[in-house]
Amino acid sequence: MSYSQQTPVTYDALVVGGGIGGLAAAWELTRAGLRPLLIEARGYTGGLVAGGAIGGVRMDLGAEGFVIRGDAITQMVDALGLEVVGPSGGGARLFLPPLGGADAGPGAEPDPARGWRLHRFLRDAYLGIPADPLADDVVAVIGADGAARAARDAELAGSVGTSPQDPADLAAFVRTRMGEAVLDRLVRPIVAGIHTADPADLAADTVAPGLRQATARLGSLQAAVTEMLERRRARRRGGGAADVTVAGGLFRLTDALRAAIEAAGGRVLTRTGAQWLRPADDGWEVGIAPTTRGATPSAEPVAAGPEQVVRTRRVMLACSATAALRLLAGAPGVDTALEVPVGSPIARFTLVARAPELTGAPVGSGLLVAPAAPGQVPVRAKALSHLSVKWPWIGEELRRLHGGAAPEQDEVHALRLSYGRPGEPRPQVELDDVLNDVAVLTGVRIPRADVIDSMLVRWDGTLPPVTPAYRERTRRLLAEVAPLEGLAVTGAWVAGTGIAAVVAHAREQAAALAGADSTSRVVTPEGHV
Repeated sequence: MSYSQQTPVTYDALVVGGGIGGLAAAWELTRAGLRPLLIEARGYTGGLVAGGAIGGVRMDLGAEGFVIRGDAITQMVDALGLEVVGPSGGGARLFLPPLGGADAGPGAEPDPARGWRLHRFLRDAYLGIPADPLADDVVAVIGADGAARAARDAELAGSVGTSPQDPADLAAFVRTRMGEAVLDRLVRPIVAGIHTADPADLAADTVAPGLRQATARLGSLQAAVTEMLERRRARRRGGGAADVTVAGGLFRLTDALRAAIEAAGGRVLTRTGAQWLRPADDGWEVGIAPTTRGATPSAEPVAAGPEQVVRTRRVMLACSATAALRLLAGAPGVDTALEVPVGSPIARFTLVARAPELTGAPVGSGLLVAPAAPGQVPVRAKALSHLSVKWPWIGEELRRLHGGAAPEQDEVHALRLSYGRPGEPRPQVELDDVLNDVAVLTGVRIPRADVIDSMLVRWDGTLPPVTPAYRERTRRLLAEVAPLEGLAVTGAWVAGTGIAAVVAHAREQAAALAGADSTSRVVTPEGHV
């Protein structure tokens, strides 16, 4: 490590990392009257929230929505003049194997789906966990025996599966309370689709905050789920939907955050990364430098120019775990020996095509494919979103650009298919693979000639599984950082999974940082106040 001898440039605060967490933190600092410098080592801000034009329409290329937890993110959306909306399309589906593994009998017509069928998401469930295990839609998916086993949850003591000595992973918790059928046919497909990880590898308290505690308090998991659903409906945001977004696309939120930060006097620099951090008189010093792309698109960018020293009383590390741990090596008393889990490689293929047969939305807003052993699943995709149905503004813009004045005249549709599961090699996805999967999942075969535009986007390693052991280790790290005045850490690797959790943690940490009394003024690298 080398330290620049340049005269430091002073800022009210420095935020390292321009993903949703860093943007939320910088925005919160401006609300406290500070003018921060935000640096992002990549060439854009937003992180997993990114927009791009496909078929002439700007769409979300990464995260497209969030689950409302608390009010940190909805307050932010409101303050920025944006609107929270829920999805259209009549709900999502699960693509599941036949119950009990039954196959078609002799002489049956060839079935490209191999007996797999679509099932609607449960009416009343949280992460696939039913509020009423004996409801008709639950029985249809897991069978009468599976439903009867799940219903016995109400007979168990609230302490079963929730005690400190019980396994802390989500799979063990659901299995203990409701049995294998709920886990395998409801929870596992949904969790794998959302988090790109098996529920056995995820801490229940991270993926479903408060669920185990509510189970212990209310006496059953189904009662805990019922309570969570009642709270969600009481919020009435996004029509009470489980997943919501910002009208026009989630990328509008990160765009608005950056604009608000700059309008408040903050500064945002992309292709600029933090190289080192050290304590200084009355604060911290950080070396920053221009960056260029790393060895691979998912690798951390590398320094590519002369360093400049930033001096500030407040540093927020909102970058990746790898970068944050490297910087924290310069913070006294912080043990940075932490093994960070690596997320699965993810590929998302979006296509815009002429397919009038999709006008009836045969899969609703989209579907999740249940994980199964290699060779047993009739498609390679793990999920499909009918974007032009799920988010109506996409359909409206496609009609404007490509013909069709009304929804019933839809001929052009946008679909996004996701690939990549834990333990599998990096998915290689071609257009023909996608069209074959679309045919099996929707029953509609789209000729290559009818594809107007397409885009493959990779998010390798971006969703690491938050295991119970990892969650406990990051708690200890945050406890070591807490006594260091003017230094804070945020981001998905410490805040937990989901955009709402990241935003809430980032805003909370930034508000605490802003509490330090300061009368400093922002001085730009050019020396202007």
